[in-house]
Amino acid sequence: MENETGRFSGSNVSMVPAIPIISFTICVFSAFLIFTKRPRYPFDSIYSVFTIFLAAPHLGHLFVHRFEWGPEFLDFAILFPYTYGPLLLLYIRNLTTGNESFKRTDLLHFVPFVILQSVLLVRLFFFQPPEEGFYPHEWHRPSKGFHPSGGLLVTSMLVYSVWTFLLLNRHRKNIVNHFSNIDSIKDLRWMYWSLVLFVISTVVHILLEGLLFTDLPPENYEPRLIRGVAVLAFSVFFCWFGVRQTVVYTHRELHTFREKISKEEEVVSVEEERKKYEKSGLREDKIPEYLSRIRNYMESEKPYKDSEFSIDLLSENAEVPRFYITQILNERLETNFYNFVNEYRIKDIISALENISEERPNFLRLALEYGFNSKSTFNTSFKKVTGKTPTQYLEEISKAAHA
Repeated sequence: MENETGRFSGSNVSMVPAIPIISFTICVFSAFLIFTKRPRYPFDSIYSVFTIFLAAPHLGHLFVHRFEWGPEFLDFAILFPYTYGPLLLLYIRNLTTGNESFKRTDLLHFVPFVILQSVLLVRLFFFQPPEEGFYPHEWHRPSKGFHPSGGLLVTSMLVYSVWTFLLLNRHRKNIVNHFSNIDSIKDLRWMYWSLVLFVISTVVHILLEGLLFTDLPPENYEPRLIRGVAVLAFSVFFCWFGVRQTVVYTHRELHTFREKISKEEEVVSVEEERKKYEKSGLREDKIPEYLSRIRNYMESEKPYKDSEFSIDLLSENAEVPRFYITQILNERLETNFYNFVNEYRIKDIISALENISEERPNFLRLALEYGFNSKSTFNTSFKKVTGKTPTQYLEEISKAAHA
């Protein structure tokens, strides 16, 4: 509802600034938590920059609509979303590959942001526009249709969303050839939901821009409120899970592994590995020997009882190159490291169930004892190996024993 001067009434004014205040507080507090985190990894630094830049537009809206700063400050603040896509991509890339270096070419991702900010500053200092009445509590827009840079922003966000999604998919295919236990920290499933919210925020932006082609007055659908809620949802979700995220490939922080992992053994996707198999140098006559080493080590040492057991540990102790292990498991046994290890765990648990005297054994205790890190992972692997749930399998054993 508007008053005689064309400004929004007090109730609407107070409603909209509440969202920037909440979003800004969450983002800044999350950045503070990461800056004080020990140890702090390179992806944490990217996360901190992202949350600070995420807070910039909220601060801009807060100053303009609450303290009535000029529109130039808001124009400056709302250009920061051009950095969201690149920072999100660099965050996931660093997190999933353990790449500690920031390449010079990565700066190219931020060229549109720098150019637009430069144009804004040049226009502000050298081409002063004629003074216009500016009412910060109004929905201020120079014309109908898309904002001059709105189309570029939407394109940027969608392109980087797809790019980040592809990196996450490659990562999920990768980790089954590396870890024997996979949880939400390792597979980054929370990041998929963050991407969904990121895309929803982009779609909301597109829809609101599209409404400006119509004659529907902005006060009828409160564009600042709708866009603010969408951004707030993404900010809350991303900050909550981002603060909790830790390293995926813990072996990369161990000095002994740093010296042993060669360039050809760096994490690559399953598709890339298959393409390299022909040139891997693995001789056919060496496969039985390597496979024997792997099986002997697994059966004699039972390393899979350690929930943190990884392919790097298997490679080091069985003295078989990591790349060869992946190739042998994929091509000769038609499996991956994750399933290969869990089959050993399930076989041992089955043996324990057959010899157990308890009427109702504690499945969680057994799962943890033999290397699983959660009951859900154990149940899934058990059914995959046996075709039955642990309870169903136990019932069959009991019936056979009383037959």
